[in-house]
Amino acid sequence: MIDVSYFSAFLLTSLVILIAPGPDMAFIISRSVGEGRNAGVATALGMQVGVLVHICLAAFGLSAILMTSVWAFQIIKYIGAAYLIYLGIQSLKREKSINIISEKNTISVRKAFIQGAITDIFNPKVALFFLTFLPQFINPQISNPIDQFFIFGIIFSVMGLAVDIVTSVLASSLRQVLSKNKGILRWQQKISGFTLIGLGTWLALEKRS
Repeated sequence: MIDVSYFSAFLLTSLVILIAPGPDMAFIISRSVGEGRNAGVATALGMQVGVLVHICLAAFGLSAILMTSVWAFQIIKYIGAAYLIYLGIQSLKREKSINIISEKNTISVRKAFIQGAITDIFNPKVALFFLTFLPQFINPQISNPIDQFFIFGIIFSVMGLAVDIVTSVLASSLRQVLSKNKGILRWQQKISGFTLIGLGTWLALEKRS
């Protein structure tokens, strides 16, 4: 069983985070614009492998926290709410610093996949994100928290892959537009930033079970 209200909030928050222009999205767009759709999709698949690795590591970390203290779990949840607000602020601050490289280089699909995986596996910010983000939507009183963690993590990964593939296909189809005009991405970043701040505030003020 999963709390319906928190699950809905999870889906909305995840979608906002996933469509917010950031380093990963810029990387996929750059690869798609410079190398084509196949390289972009391969990069996205590699990144999601990295995401799954961090989800597993974060789940074991969460398990250790729960065995230590229920209060520690609650503290992590409040830290996570603050982290969402921080992500929103950072998104607004990055509004004028989107960097998309469109130079074409020759790269194999296999190499693109490996580079995508390495990019996320060795990014400590990804580990921090999952350890603080997913506990926001877990209710230990409903079912096993680790089971909930993996369910939310897999859903997030599947959503991320879908968004990344769509991004890659669109970017490869709109190479000239994206390489010359970043206005659309900047507006998207603004909206995402304010939405994350609002969701983080709501989670921080929401009564915890």
